[in-house]
Amino acid sequence: MIIDYAEPGMILGQDVIDEYGKLLLEQGITLTESYIKRLKKFGINTIRIFDQEATLLKQQQVIPSELRTELSLCFQALSSLQTSFLANEKLTFLYLEQIGNLINNIIDQASQQATTMINTQIYYPNQQELVHSINVCLLSLITGFQLNMSKDDLYELALGALLHDIGKATLPRINGLLFDSAKLHTLYGRNLLLRNKLSPKIARIVAEHHEALDGSGLPLGLTNNKIHLFSKIVAIANFFDKAITKATIENTSQLEVIEGMLAKSNTIFDVHLLTIFIHTIPIYPVGSLVLLNTKQVAHVTKNHQSHLLRPEIKLNTKLGKVVVNLRQEPNLAISKVIEY
Repeated sequence: MIIDYAEPGMILGQDVIDEYGKLLLEQGITLTESYIKRLKKFGINTIRIFDQEATLLKQQQVIPSELRTELSLCFQALSSLQTSFLANEKLTFLYLEQIGNLINNIIDQASQQATTMINTQIYYPNQQELVHSINVCLLSLITGFQLNMSKDDLYELALGALLHDIGKATLPRINGLLFDSAKLHTLYGRNLLLRNKLSPKIARIVAEHHEALDGSGLPLGLTNNKIHLFSKIVAIANFFDKAITKATIENTSQLEVIEGMLAKSNTIFDVHLLTIFIHTIPIYPVGSLVLLNTKQVAHVTKNHQSHLLRPEIKLNTKLGKVVVNLRQEPNLAISKVIEY
């Protein structure tokens, strides 16, 4: 939830951790006015609130929560290794092998949701690098499903997407901050994976996910036909996830994110892949708390593949909760997501 919408009495649904990993507030705490002010003072823009209605709606996930947690723990262990330990190929390989096994499990689990993917929980906008990496992995994988990729290709796409920013773990930090204006983490990451005998395709994803079709990307300025298909997919997923997270913080709409990406078709992004991506992800995931143009608040209950911006919602009215199909209500529209 955007912290500006937080109110005293709400229950925190997830630990709040600052950019240095310090715990500010624990999950389960009831918010007070002073707690909310404190979080704002520390620069926290979004928090997760326990919402019984949303919890019930979010039960269908693209992968089981236990599998997501296991992947998070393993990936976090790898990412938190110091540079000197990352250079230890045997140690790093053990983590990568375990992550690879989890990726195969994720592909099997996600493929079972193929027909209902649009109404499952896929991504969770969040500023934490760990959550972002898993979001990019799953968003890229779904595009791979739509392209009818083989199991081997899905594996390389998903693993490369998950590890796309692994090079950041090897870059120097000053006062805890990472300086990488030239996106050199892409090349550091590629070299790390090649040393650990991962496939060239996976390494290329890590190296090329900041490249652009017109050559304006970083770090090498590659153009269209020199950028691997998998890298183009991950570039779209990476940009989308970061843009959606930024939109939730800055109170801008998700529609603006999509329109902005479409404006970059065939200059930054491959238009064919971008079209597939946009039509296979829920812009307003089921369970999201949204603000309407009427200033009313509602939960998203169902998405429709052909009308992704006009989902069904559950609205609180004086007569109780009412399900409204926005396809049939042209005067109603979603202004922004309050909480995913």
